[in-house]
Amino acid sequence: MKVIFDPTEPIGFLTSATIGIFDGVHLGHKKIINYVKEEAIRKGVSPCVITFHPHPQKVLRGIDIPLIVPFRERLRLLEKEGIEITVCYNFTREFAQISAKDFVTNILVKTIGIKSLFVGPDFFFGRKREGNVNLLEQMGKLYDFDTKVVQPVSINGEVVSSTAIRNSIEEGLMRKCAKFLGYHFYIEGKVKEGEKRGRKIGFPTANLDTDWELFPKKGVYATLAHVEGKRFESITNVGIRPTFNASQLLIETHIFDFNGDIYGKQIKIEFIERLRDERKFESASALAAQIAKDVEKAKEVLSELSE
Repeated sequence: MKVIFDPTEPIGFLTSATIGIFDGVHLGHKKIINYVKEEAIRKGVSPCVITFHPHPQKVLRGIDIPLIVPFRERLRLLEKEGIEITVCYNFTREFAQISAKDFVTNILVKTIGIKSLFVGPDFFFGRKREGNVNLLEQMGKLYDFDTKVVQPVSINGEVVSSTAIRNSIEEGLMRKCAKFLGYHFYIEGKVKEGEKRGRKIGFPTANLDTDWELFPKKGVYATLAHVEGKRFESITNVGIRPTFNASQLLIETHIFDFNGDIYGKQIKIEFIERLRDERKFESASALAAQIAKDVEKAKEVLSELSE
């Protein structure tokens, strides 16, 4: 996939495109991307996503929205979906002042070579959100491009959106989150040295050093750990280890039937189901007894994935 940042000259392609943040690249995003790709084939042009970083709400309203996945991972997911070109604009207050008509003329038409544009029914763009589908349709007649509206995906009466997915993650609703994403929510990072308390009670853990911004609700989860191309069943604690009077948020994973040295290595943790709240135990031995129960429960949950 070709990634182009802040182009000021024509990118050299004609495109079928869509515009958005695409955080998480969820089922709603995938639906619109499929339309983009089908149209690209019909017209003999390149499938393209136009996206922004940082999140516009962070710039315009000062709202710190934690991303479902980091920006680099968004690009990887878009490439996985078959997008050939991603154009990313650095979203600033100055960029937000571009009028809707100038955005169409100078960015969509002259720079990105738009031939078909796919958007949602509530799509607004340009300074003060002055641009909408009607404006796109009018300007499309002038500049010879089509605008097509794609309805959102709904599951059990709820619209699939990045906001709904963030809420599900923060509430620990991992199965709902997976339905909306089309895959299990995951976190990646390097394994860092810990205090080795888990090893002392018979359950060694991999402590994750990550730049992910969004974490599941504190608690214990049935998870899948990906280590050097192999997948292992595991349990993961998201929390502060109250039994040991700690205060820093940690992601600690106990990988079943694994004895390898993975310090400094990159691993991926998929969150399948929340098993229980994080609790403070009277002793390390009481904690170990509970972890043993957690392991059995996690194995039961994870066995359902392969059935």
